[in-house]
Amino acid sequence: MRWQHCDALDYWGEGTRVTVTSEPSVPPVLVPMVWFSPASGDKVTLSCLALDFYPQSLSFEWSDASGAPLDSLRYPAVETNNRFTEVSLVQMSRSEANLKSYRCSVTHPGGTKTVDAKWASCTPKLTVLSVTTGDGQTLVCVIEDFSSENLLIKWKRNSNEVSGHNEWPPKKLGDSYSAASVLKLKSSDWDSDAVYSCEVTHLGKTYTKKASKAPITVTLKPLSPKKMFNNNQAELECVVSGQDNDIVSGTEITWEINGELMRSKIKEATMFEGSKHSIITFNSSDWRTVSKVRCSAAAEDVGPVIQDLTVNKGDGTEPKVTVHVLPEKDIGQEASAQVTLVCLVSSDVLQDYYIAWTEDVGQSSSVYYDGIDFPPRKTKNGYSVVSVYATNKDKWSGGYVFYCNVWPAGRGNRMKPSGVSRAMDFSSLTFTLNSKDKGGDEDEYSSLWFTASSFLSLFIFSLSYSLMLTLHKVNLLAVVC
Repeated sequence: MRWQHCDALDYWGEGTRVTVTSEPSVPPVLVPMVWFSPASGDKVTLSCLALDFYPQSLSFEWSDASGAPLDSLRYPAVETNNRFTEVSLVQMSRSEANLKSYRCSVTHPGGTKTVDAKWASCTPKLTVLSVTTGDGQTLVCVIEDFSSENLLIKWKRNSNEVSGHNEWPPKKLGDSYSAASVLKLKSSDWDSDAVYSCEVTHLGKTYTKKASKAPITVTLKPLSPKKMFNNNQAELECVVSGQDNDIVSGTEITWEINGELMRSKIKEATMFEGSKHSIITFNSSDWRTVSKVRCSAAAEDVGPVIQDLTVNKGDGTEPKVTVHVLPEKDIGQEASAQVTLVCLVSSDVLQDYYIAWTEDVGQSSSVYYDGIDFPPRKTKNGYSVVSVYATNKDKWSGGYVFYCNVWPAGRGNRMKPSGVSRAMDFSSLTFTLNSKDKGGDEDEYSSLWFTASSFLSLFIFSLSYSLMLTLHKVNLLAVVC
């Protein structure tokens, strides 16, 4: 049970008494009380306590803000040292209590008194938000729904108090108060195993909410172009992972789209060892209205960890699309050799593209495949996006045509695919030029090809490094065993 004034109510029985005496009247002291018990569910009790009055003759009357009378319960008076105490109460839902103020009036031979009784939560609600900023991490402690502006806020790092935080003083919102405190950290401090605590003291009690990088990480995976093309659906997956499976399983994953909390279109989170997954799905027409996606995860004593995705829709300008292949001399002679294809998409403005690949051997194919897509890169004349797709030498030599399919974000229709095959003139595979403004295009596509080559070099290097590292680990295990 939680009390507004930390008092308790006893049941005193029923009945009233009228006393005739020559002793002077002593008017009551009125104390309004608001309380609820978890066992009562949504019910809130407003109480009016009349203290230290004499004689016992007393009447209660309850009304709401409009003056309408309310039904109430009244408990019999209790006498101590020739002074009386009595209580009257009304009960209602918490939502009703939040909407209005209520008045208790007492009539006594010593005079009439009136007090207002309002519901306000005694226990502050704490939320700690963790946001990555340019050169570090910012922790925001939000304190809500507390009933007195007297509040003390401390930040601690592994139980040691830290300074340097900024605070916004309590502000009254309706019948309760809200406040906030901000602590900025260096990346090195946040990347450590330290646990940061927002500690709030209110009405003699201390409440704590913790945040750290160690317990959970959140990854918001970009949508799969293959599913976009095959199913006309945009599917995003949010993955929460961590070392402690109990903490991960206890996290609550929430989605916000364009700043609004989403409760539909979400597949129930699935659990794997050390990770928890949640998937949200849109049809292609609904997805065109989305500009910002946020996935956040919070657990007990772990403030929300947030990942955002911004959809860059550009200005509707038609991008340039070309497909290229690495020189034939760089393709191995064995049948299993890989042939690497590159799709370059460029535009004057920053724009997101969904790029999928198809393979055509004499008939149009409706089966789409994902390539390896790289983030947009600033070029001399705008922005470029690169998608890399690998096929085998048998298909490349067997007359297949490989198409790069591009769907600009925010657009209802896909672009006409651009294709490449071994049968095409090899000189046309290096650069595709318009007759108009050839020189500018040459510079642009030279830049794009340099970008693609850089991406490919890094990609191949990372694969080689991973392979060497794996072999090294295997050798070490062999020695140990």
